[in-house]
Amino acid sequence: GVQSFNNDLLKQMDRYHKYGSGEEIFERIGEAVPYFDSLNVDMIFNFPSQTEDILFSDLEKIVECGARQTTFSPLYISSATTRKMVETLGRMDYNREYRYYQILDGVLAGGDHPFFERDTIWTFTRLNDQGKKDVELPFEELQVSYNEYPAIGSGSITHLNGCLYVNSFSLQEYNDAIQAGHMSIMGKSVMAKRDLERYYFLLHLYQLHLDKRAFEREFGEPLELALPIELAFMRANRSFAIDNDDELTLTTKGRYLTLVMYRQFLSGMNNLRDQARAALSGPERELLFGDGEPEIQMAC
Repeated sequence: GVQSFNNDLLKQMDRYHKYGSGEEIFERIGEAVPYFDSLNVDMIFNFPSQTEDILFSDLEKIVECGARQTTFSPLYISSATTRKMVETLGRMDYNREYRYYQILDGVLAGGDHPFFERDTIWTFTRLNDQGKKDVELPFEELQVSYNEYPAIGSGSITHLNGCLYVNSFSLQEYNDAIQAGHMSIMGKSVMAKRDLERYYFLLHLYQLHLDKRAFEREFGEPLELALPIELAFMRANRSFAIDNDDELTLTTKGRYLTLVMYRQFLSGMNNLRDQARAALSGPERELLFGDGEPEIQMAC
């Protein structure tokens, strides 16, 4: 959760006084690296006030810090936090996002002797002097190995049997449900077949490779018939490095377009979380939205 090593950006995010300067964070990463098989440094790019020089500086520190993995996700927000973000960070400029993505993708994983290897559209794992990974990591923060997955914990989301299930965002309700021996689900959404196909398409492009034969086995129809408009758009934008009967892989432009889709998917998830948090009441609501001062109970 570093986001940036730039002190001005850390101050804008209200992280400088909470977690220390960029120099202090960089030093802590170096101290922590030997104690973990893998240490991921989570970064954000395309802050409104971020310049190319700031981005290059962040990339230089990522290369030097020794962390085995880094995730460079674009700044994304929910509709509920747009106003606050504009007030604190400034207005978003999506016109330069592709340029910034090209920079980080090229610096980290480009050239004949790259520092990192791409694991997903925005996750990179460090290579050793022989150009190999020291350790094959089983997963990364936002990547899943299966199309369906159960979720454990307050506010988590399950994808199972064509449905999305959302656990209660109230810690009290969640704990009461678990202690009573049943699930803590607060909502369910049944996904149409087309939505499931598009989700599969997005999830596998996010992981940089889509097996067309596996898609057909999953849905009973070829990818070409299931998602002709989506494929036409991606092809028109020269998104595929490999596009044959068996598989799809991505060009830099294709990785960026997939990043945009995944960014919007996560923004939608944030919208869902904001709606659920807004429905909280009592002490839990006060913790999230209060001014930090204890309520004074008046007796009549």
